[in-house]
Amino acid sequence: NGEDGFCPECGTAMKEVTTEITKTLKFIPAHFEVLEEVVHVYSCPKCSAMERAEKPQPFLKGSIATPSLVAGIMNAKYVNGMPLARQEREFKRYDLNLSAKTMANWIILCAQRFLEPLYNKMKEVFLQSHYAHCDETRIQVLDEPEQKPETQNWMWVYMIDGNSDGPRMVLFEYERTRGGYHPKEFLDGYSGYLTTDGYQSYHNLPESIQVTGCMAHSRRRFEECLTILKKQLTKEQLKQTIAYQAMERIAMLYKIEELIKNEPPEKKYEVRQTQAKPLVDAYFAWLHTFEEDVDRSSKIGDAILYALNQEKYLRRYLEDGHLSIDNNECERSIKNFAVGRRNWLFAKSIKGANASAIVYSITETAILHGLRPYNYLAYVMEKISQAPQFGNDSYLNELLPWSSALPDNLKSNIIKQ
Repeated sequence: NGEDGFCPECGTAMKEVTTEITKTLKFIPAHFEVLEEVVHVYSCPKCSAMERAEKPQPFLKGSIATPSLVAGIMNAKYVNGMPLARQEREFKRYDLNLSAKTMANWIILCAQRFLEPLYNKMKEVFLQSHYAHCDETRIQVLDEPEQKPETQNWMWVYMIDGNSDGPRMVLFEYERTRGGYHPKEFLDGYSGYLTTDGYQSYHNLPESIQVTGCMAHSRRRFEECLTILKKQLTKEQLKQTIAYQAMERIAMLYKIEELIKNEPPEKKYEVRQTQAKPLVDAYFAWLHTFEEDVDRSSKIGDAILYALNQEKYLRRYLEDGHLSIDNNECERSIKNFAVGRRNWLFAKSIKGANASAIVYSITETAILHGLRPYNYLAYVMEKISQAPQFGNDSYLNELLPWSSALPDNLKSNIIKQ
């Protein structure tokens, strides 16, 4: 068979022609290591004077927590949607007794001490931009005072996308209500465009903030009409409906956006003015012809009136090539939060909700910049916990998710588009 190096046919010594390599993938489960730090204590035999080496600064005083352990817990919950109770059960399979309550306390402490300074620096950079997005989504916080446990609270989400003049980022902020004063407070000092859905509270922001509408929200209303009509009409009849024709007109606008998505802002503005603006003008002129006669209580009436009420804001993306036609990217940035929420269901305390907002902000922004969220969390918490100068601007700037000073081992080959 040639295994002994000789030809099985004639007995001649075999000569290697090539090497064939087969690769398979082996999974190595997570493991834990106990780190022991030994401090030597000395005593003078003559005068009994005592000397001891300086103890390393603990990550969390009186705790077994390390940056890598807390980063692993955060990554499991906020990136992979694994509730702390489920993590507790998983740790027990490795003979590690770590309660969900302890892990929750660690997350809150580490978010406040080590991650919040970075979050605040990110917000500072955010407010310097002139193109932003905003959306909001539900969260239930059980320990909110003077409210029923089933009351819904809100996570507000602010974003800078890849079309803006600033680094891409997502900032979550927990608030008790959906009141319009929350974005007003968060955006204090911001001047520029804000792309949102049609929620009325956004239209009461200061004059320094110009609201841009979301064409996708308007389109969805017509799509809902079409879904109902498909059960009642033939394909040819559908093509004659307002809903179908509205979606066809909107599709033409999105086709233009697809063609110019990689162009610089100046080119986008030029194309929108020459190609998209006439279509937008014609679209709204067409909708206005139905304004008086449409049944306002009907689905199609709702779709038409929504578009006309939002006309000012839906047109605004034509003004600047940095702007987006819709708020879809901001909505997508909430997806991971929504997936996690289906698993962990609620936040117990206000501190926990605030900590979640901070961690989600940092992990989602890290992913946008092609970083491995676990590695990045561990790196940032270790650096900030060891550095007395962590409040220094230049030091924090080097730790931001878009910093060129970050080591290569934090980076993934995948950059979120």
